[in-house]
Amino acid sequence: MLIYIEKKAKDYEVTKKILSNFSNNQILWIDHYKNIFDKKIGNQILTPAIIIAKEENPNLLPVPNNYWYPGKSFFFRTSLNCVFDCEYCYLKGNFKTKYPVIFVNYEDIKNEITNKINEIRNEGYNNQITLYASNYSDIQWLDSLSWFNENFIPFIEQFENVLMESRTKSANIDSILSINKWIPFNNTEISFSLNPKEIISKYEKGTSPLETRIKAINTLLDKNYKVGLRFLPLLPVNNYEKIYSDFLEKLKWEINIEKIHSIFIASLIYNQWDFKTMQKKNPNSTLWDFVKQHENWLIKIPDDIFENFSKIFKQAFPKKEIYYDFV
Repeated sequence: MLIYIEKKAKDYEVTKKILSNFSNNQILWIDHYKNIFDKKIGNQILTPAIIIAKEENPNLLPVPNNYWYPGKSFFFRTSLNCVFDCEYCYLKGNFKTKYPVIFVNYEDIKNEITNKINEIRNEGYNNQITLYASNYSDIQWLDSLSWFNENFIPFIEQFENVLMESRTKSANIDSILSINKWIPFNNTEISFSLNPKEIISKYEKGTSPLETRIKAINTLLDKNYKVGLRFLPLLPVNNYEKIYSDFLEKLKWEINIEKIHSIFIASLIYNQWDFKTMQKKNPNSTLWDFVKQHENWLIKIPDDIFENFSKIFKQAFPKKEIYYDFV
């Protein structure tokens, strides 16, 4: 394993923990993570590596309008990139390498979160504030290196009417269960991205199999953790109506849907810049047949097909509220 470390990230506790887990690895000291992370490497085979860095400006970014939960919501990041090889993933368009980056100055990030929450409350807003932690990486898979759960799940518990969503395609839940000795927490929702097996095998290479994700979901539900289901991106493959209807019936049989905290669905969607990059990187992908450009310059599946998906989910889960991403 090759480990790139920013010199300014050397003395952080998370850095020391990461290094204690590895022996006989090559360490390269760097001035800034972008000198490696933003390097164009083409299709060459990469040596396995991680990058340890300091997030200089750990700002919370407001989410777009009509994104998931209503109310005030923000993205924050403690890491970049995903080890999974999902063919549709927008991270492929944004990032030039596959190396994951771990930002280790957690206290700075926590302070930014605290300041933002206090600012919003002082303005008189008392409804739910939602924090999305997984839009830049799959932090559950990375947790064995990053100690995200140990650091951030207890931290978020101190706030009133705040929810942190951690979304994953991994079945790695051991570190979740170890926090607070298997006593569930109130302010974090562990959300699992799910798709039919046919789509996982073709478009989500390297992710945890559907059955192991379902097993992880049931383990958390049995212990009364907040669990969400995320169906994204919806892909109108051949015979998609039957494929998704059968898939949802399977889930209803294997998961106690009444205990699920929330259900979200979303289109396959890109902005025009990411879409062009994705097409250049994978010009022969069958994904590009599923989408078209809309009036707002977004490239996504046609609205009538998304409405059809919506009907399928409403029929499958008539007693659950379905949240949408209308970005």
